[in-house]
Amino acid sequence: MQNHYRRLPSPFWLLLLAVPLALLPFRIALGASLGMVLLILTLIDPIWALYAAILSVPVQELIQLPGGLSITQATLLLMLGSLGLHTLAAPERPLRFGRLFGPLALFLLALLSALIFTPFSRTEATRELLRWATVPLVYLLTLRALDGRAGQSNWRVYGLLACLLLAPASNAALGLVQFWFGIGPESFGAGGGRMRAYGTIGQPNSFAGYMNQAWPLALSLTGGVGVRIIQGVVGAHATRAHQQHRTQFLLLALLGGTTGLLLAGLLTSFSRGGWVGALGGMVVLSLATLIALPAPLRRWAQRGMLGIAGGMLLLILLGGGGLLPSSLAGRLGSITSSLRLFDVRGAVVTPENFAVVERMAHIQAAWNMYQRYPITGVGPGNYSLAFESLPDPGMTPISTRPWYTSRGHAHNYYLHIAAEAGSLGLAAYLFLLAGIAYQAVRAIRSAPNLLWLSIALGATGISATVAVHNLFENLHVLNMGLQLGTIWALLVLAEGHHKEQKI
Repeated sequence: MQNHYRRLPSPFWLLLLAVPLALLPFRIALGASLGMVLLILTLIDPIWALYAAILSVPVQELIQLPGGLSITQATLLLMLGSLGLHTLAAPERPLRFGRLFGPLALFLLALLSALIFTPFSRTEATRELLRWATVPLVYLLTLRALDGRAGQSNWRVYGLLACLLLAPASNAALGLVQFWFGIGPESFGAGGGRMRAYGTIGQPNSFAGYMNQAWPLALSLTGGVGVRIIQGVVGAHATRAHQQHRTQFLLLALLGGTTGLLLAGLLTSFSRGGWVGALGGMVVLSLATLIALPAPLRRWAQRGMLGIAGGMLLLILLGGGGLLPSSLAGRLGSITSSLRLFDVRGAVVTPENFAVVERMAHIQAAWNMYQRYPITGVGPGNYSLAFESLPDPGMTPISTRPWYTSRGHAHNYYLHIAAEAGSLGLAAYLFLLAGIAYQAVRAIRSAPNLLWLSIALGATGISATVAVHNLFENLHVLNMGLQLGTIWALLVLAEGHHKEQKI
């Protein structure tokens, strides 16, 4: 009987699969077919699970699977299974942890401690802990899929870079459509019939954070291709160099257009925190680039950075002269007011200052949480519960009335994590940032070629941008940690690996 089945032709098995699919509704059949293809590809190579997880972030709220499972949750399960199977199937290649796994694990331990001692909901704390656990998961899978073993081709790296840019860029394109045609809720109005871009992320500020997790990589890769073209032109006749590097010119245009699209999405989000974060990331990226490039190429980099600085100065001058659209000029001018700290209890709320006072009310509530629970905080994911909780007899309320409803975060992640995980959580998070900074320096110094130097610079710029933007927002939401965890893994991989790859 067993031999009889073996003699059956392969089309028989395809027909056996096709018949039940043909009887299903088209959407279900299409989803099942794509799911089976992805499952097979993941069994062959774990990189496909990584691609799927990164690409799922923009559509996580749009695609729901049976049982209420989101597409991102499904890809996370696929990632976990893929990592386990491929690790067990190749015991001669042990799991690689890298320098950043220790700080990530320490931060998870701090969150676990806060979960154990939370005075509020352990269910919410467990959910937040699991959300953060996806970061080391995608980090480990990236190190596994791109472990640099002999004979591993370059397409995995190029495919990963494409996914890291394609997912945010597609969202940026949607955000520009929303901005231009005024599509969105009335509260997102930006004046002149326009709407703040929010993409599929749902909120303009979080959308800006998503843009900030991509444009530095796109910009650094654009610069890397530009440097390669310049080297070719200098080393050969210009016409001949143009013929030899035709593909690189096309790649330069594609990456440059992607960078512009991402920055346009960031601009039309009208997120002041996003703009300040981008400025901080640009400063760090510029300094790192000047330090990393060899002396002959620094002049080209300096000219490019002077051009960028000149553009920013022009933007400020136009705003001061009233030549920018009033909505954009007003948003730029209000950045300083959003940085001011004050006591909400004495504030007079008006329609003009409502957003600023509300932001400060959430910051002040987070500080009250930290003062009341300074060691382990109110528990991961319990900010809103603590904010809206009624005080015990004789205790002052955590939130400041009349702010009864929480927005979900403290508008400052450093204070937010201090409120939710106490001093232990804040110290662990700062240690993680210090580890990322150290790894970035090592990666930039040790990058074996221009491709990995560009990746290291872009990952450094993203890490700096997120660190600054988190002063005004919580960017560790909506599974955007999948993007960040992959970026941090690339910093580890850039340190002296993949010497055979070229840009």
